[in-house]
Amino acid sequence: MRKAVFLFLALFLFSKLSFPAAHGAIKGKVFDRNKNPIEGVQLTIISMEYPTEQHLVKTDKKGEFIQIGLSPGYYQVKCEKEGFRPMIKEVRVSLLVFTEVEFGLNLAEETKAQKTELGDKELRLANKFFQEGNYQQAFESYKGVIAKRPGEPTLYYNLGVTALFLENSEEASEAFKKMLELQPDSFSALKKLGEIYGKKKDFQTASQYFAKAVAVSADDPEAYYNLGISLLNTGDLKGAQDAFFKSIACQDSYADSYYQLGLLHLNQNNLAEAQKAFEKFLQYVPDDAKAPTAKNMLDFIKKQIKELPA
Repeated sequence: MRKAVFLFLALFLFSKLSFPAAHGAIKGKVFDRNKNPIEGVQLTIISMEYPTEQHLVKTDKKGEFIQIGLSPGYYQVKCEKEGFRPMIKEVRVSLLVFTEVEFGLNLAEETKAQKTELGDKELRLANKFFQEGNYQQAFESYKGVIAKRPGEPTLYYNLGVTALFLENSEEASEAFKKMLELQPDSFSALKKLGEIYGKKKDFQTASQYFAKAVAVSADDPEAYYNLGISLLNTGDLKGAQDAFFKSIACQDSYADSYYQLGLLHLNQNNLAEAQKAFEKFLQYVPDDAKAPTAKNMLDFIKKQIKELPA
């Protein structure tokens, strides 16, 4: 997952199953309104970073399912079975962790014949255009599928991502906002909107979306990092510092947050804490592009500390 990159305007000018390596898993259960397990439910697990990547799995007699070998990130999990209303949830997959999710399905009158009319063929074609890099055609195709499936949030995400490839941020914003109407707790849509407004240098609005994102996913270090960067650019240094601290609380090795904390501590003339932050940054990413700057900062800090009166 790529980090949001914004202009820096701070004061400093200057289970028993084994996991495949570096992967996680989703497991869960599907039941009816009486809490009875439902067998044979198809679950489509779609990567939010690569929307055309999909995994299919079905529930067993206990209504349980599992999908291993998933790269870390966010996924839409769509739950479908004839005779029941489909349901979609967004979940985060972490390394070497079973992410658990449950679905309670309600009965519906939809038939298999009706479902066939909902644009499955058109969706496959839209995904094909996207994979080929034909984004304009993919964009129009996704709009066509949405006309048949207006209540499916993942389609608006696909449309928004495609619009970003076409450098059409207005269409992208509209698509992600529509997704949030259907799925208010979509971290992926909130993150994308935060990035869009950040690139427009509307950091106030960006910070609002990232604040909602961390409320949805409170254990995501990147979510807090993005919030910190957006707050930094609004001039809220205290809020930014708190966000960076929460980022490393989620993941101690999240190096970029240490770098930003180093700058903030240095701005506050807190030399000892700045030194610790830059040392942590270099410990985790000694070959990072910002490493030479961090080393220069450390040399400066150590010289200043040495010259302090005893």
